[in-house]
Amino acid sequence: MDDSRFLYVLFSSTPYRMGSWIRRVTGEPYNHVSIATEADLSTLYSFARRYYHTPFYGGFVTEHPSRYHHGGTAAGICLYRLPLTREQWQKLQTILAPMRRHQERYLYNHLSALAAPLHRKIPVRDAFTCAEFTVSVLGALGFGFDPSRFYTIGAIARQLEPYHIYTGHFPDTEATDPVFFDPKPVNHPLGVSTASFLRLLWRAATV
Repeated sequence: MDDSRFLYVLFSSTPYRMGSWIRRVTGEPYNHVSIATEADLSTLYSFARRYYHTPFYGGFVTEHPSRYHHGGTAAGICLYRLPLTREQWQKLQTILAPMRRHQERYLYNHLSALAAPLHRKIPVRDAFTCAEFTVSVLGALGFGFDPSRFYTIGAIARQLEPYHIYTGHFPDTEATDPVFFDPKPVNHPLGVSTASFLRLLWRAATV
């Protein structure tokens, strides 16, 4: 029986103003990276905004395909497929399990995001950018990444080039993600973003 397991690493040019701004600043074709364990990409994991209306409130998120379609535009993507041994697959589940159970514990690392133009990272407990999260997973699985180093999204993609399987647009989908696109009260983005950033600063100061 075929016991093959794979980790999918998805680089994307997300169809949002924030993604467009990040690509202009970095000069990279992709601004976001996620991982998945299923070939249909029906569920992905990353560190990103939690809701469409709260671009500065983020953390560990479970992404669905509708996130990659907005305003009639599908995200451009570059997809890599990495074969995993049984031990690597079990290690991956061990990494993801607590994040799935306690998503609110994990914060988006805005400090590292702000330092990225200087090619610096600022380690904060239980906080990552999408690139830092991907590097931490790949490093733990033995794919030659050092989580203590700074990596651009482009650098991650180049190191994974032997595993490349597709470049194009995210496949069409009729699925929706009501949680991500659910409207929020006017004061919600500022309130949750401020509280999250203060939690991040507190963790950074108490490392």
